[in-house]
Amino acid sequence: MDNKWREIWNRRKPVTGGLTGDWEHIYLELKRLNGYDVMGEGIPLNDFLNFHAGLVELLDLTPGKSVYEVGCGAGANLFLMQREGMIVGGSDYAEGLVETARAVIPNAREMGAIEAAEIPTDEKYDAVYSCGVFSYFPNHDYARRVLERMLEKSTHAIGITELHDRTKRQDYLAFRRANIPNYDERYEGLGRLFHRRDFFEDFAREHNLSISFPPLEMANYWNTPFIFNCFMYRE
Repeated sequence: MDNKWREIWNRRKPVTGGLTGDWEHIYLELKRLNGYDVMGEGIPLNDFLNFHAGLVELLDLTPGKSVYEVGCGAGANLFLMQREGMIVGGSDYAEGLVETARAVIPNAREMGAIEAAEIPTDEKYDAVYSCGVFSYFPNHDYARRVLERMLEKSTHAIGITELHDRTKRQDYLAFRRANIPNYDERYEGLGRLFHRRDFFEDFAREHNLSISFPPLEMANYWNTPFIFNCFMYRE
């Protein structure tokens, strides 16, 4: 995947004391490391928790079930899921973020610095998901390879959130240019992959999966108007 994005993510390190204290403090620091600090005044804890509750429900997760995250970053989602009694595993291509994830989730079944299209599939999980990562992929062929791996690794549910909507590409770019000075110069060479729903519908049809595009929204998140979510389930 894009080396420029990898460099950016590998520069993100915890602030002093960011990984100590109560779980809420740690969770918010992990979310910051995962990129939820780039615009505005940040997202309140309750908004994150409401989104998380919806994600867990859509993945059919309950205590004792297993879940793997592709592109887990610093491990914010898995940190919370493990607290709730799930068996967790994950990976990310940014070694620095994986180091943080290992520190806060020492009991993860798997945790590695791996390209999304190369995740190992020997270990199976009830659900496999990815949050906000598919937009960083270089192309749709790569995205399809990741979906194939996710399907092979899961026994029931696949979830992909924060997919940038191809039909809203121009609105997204106009918003970013209006809110980030010198946007085109600052983001030159940093690609953003936009998706259509029929790409995922075709994949679901080919693999005999049920599919839905639920309105799993995060309040006060600037990106919400430009994204959609996709969940698939084995029949």
